[in-house]
Amino acid sequence: MTTGRATMTENEQANKALVIEAFDTLFNRRDYAAAQQFWSPHYIQRSAHIEPGRDGLFDLVKIMPPDLRYEQQLVVAEGDYVMLHGRFSHIGQPANWIVTDIVRVADGLLAEHWDVIQDEATRSQSKSGLPMFGDAFPAELTTGGVSSAISPADTQRPESQLMNAFVSYLRGQSDRTDAEGTREFNERTALEGVTRRDADLAGVPTITVEPTVGRPDRTVIYFHGGGYVSGSPPDRYLPLAAAIALAANATVHAVDYRLAPEFPFPAAYDDCVSAYAWLVGDGGVDPGSLSVLGDSAGGNLALAVAVAARDRRLPLPARVAMISPFADLTFSGPSIEQRRDSDPYVTRALLESMAADYLGDSDPADPRCSAVFSDLTGLPPLLIQVGDKEILYDDAARIRDRAFTAGVDVTFESWEHGIHVWPVYIASGLPESAQAIEHLAAFLKAC
Repeated sequence: MTTGRATMTENEQANKALVIEAFDTLFNRRDYAAAQQFWSPHYIQRSAHIEPGRDGLFDLVKIMPPDLRYEQQLVVAEGDYVMLHGRFSHIGQPANWIVTDIVRVADGLLAEHWDVIQDEATRSQSKSGLPMFGDAFPAELTTGGVSSAISPADTQRPESQLMNAFVSYLRGQSDRTDAEGTREFNERTALEGVTRRDADLAGVPTITVEPTVGRPDRTVIYFHGGGYVSGSPPDRYLPLAAAIALAANATVHAVDYRLAPEFPFPAAYDDCVSAYAWLVGDGGVDPGSLSVLGDSAGGNLALAVAVAARDRRLPLPARVAMISPFADLTFSGPSIEQRRDSDPYVTRALLESMAADYLGDSDPADPRCSAVFSDLTGLPPLLIQVGDKEILYDDAARIRDRAFTAGVDVTFESWEHGIHVWPVYIASGLPESAQAIEHLAAFLKAC
């Protein structure tokens, strides 16, 4: 907001003081009864990550960490509007959020609210070299609850020569966006260090890989990517399955679910739910040692299967891990446009072609195919890995935000040089792929 006036009016000063006191009462003192005196009962919350109304905001604050702290650096009032530049600290992972809030005041109450939230960058993450809040950078972040914590040395290390060359290879691929072109890209690859056998789970074809040495002590059900139109059989994805089997000492079932356009939604979802249900039922797998893993479209399937298990009162898995989830077929995430020039492989045209083949006449906002709209309450710990340059970045970030709002333990890893589903390309020897798989294995072994 701009103004030619040097000072605020008495009414603007009063609005500024009102909003500061309201935020302190709710976020820092957690005095909900007193906070109700500041917020209008008809409060309008224009935020994508908060449920509607005053109750939606209060309910979110109630599940936030007890040592949450809000502080403001700059507060400006003009007319009925107050703008605050602030920071929420001690929120978990990441450590801090930087927030710009705009609040409309009416009749002495907070009546309407807009906000923009961004993870606070550490010194090594900052492109400008300047802190986002105050005069100092926060400490470098680590993940909580995982035996091998992530560090900027892993996620923001200089791009390897091999990754640089592989990006050039991806950029040189055909511009074809149809299902056949995608299928041609998913060529077969070889495996080492594991045994492979064809199997089925509840009649759904599966390729099972296990370490050739030792006895696996956990199980992973893995849903491959490919935009719902490619990846059958899932040979392209077996190097990742094999690496997880080795690193996590796991039996990994790569599910060969039905593909579009021959089998549109909900065929892939139904196959994956059936395979999971069989594992925890007739398959006799201990859910306490079972994890669900998925990349891209398979990342959406992984989360959707966990939600289905909860809703159908099936035993929940111990962990759910997603790599570059393709989880919003409405394409409402800003990164679809904001990062279109930085993503070396995935394009909106490619995604829209895949979604059209998969959806048919189905609703693209159905949570089974767009998990960003799912209620994640009661789910087990989640790990989300995504590359900074991905046009699907906001799919991953919104899953993180919904999980956090639902009180789910979530570890979010944003990799500076990660490309779409980069761990899948472990067979190419990418150092970034190997490091990401180390993190995946550590997460899976924590159960």
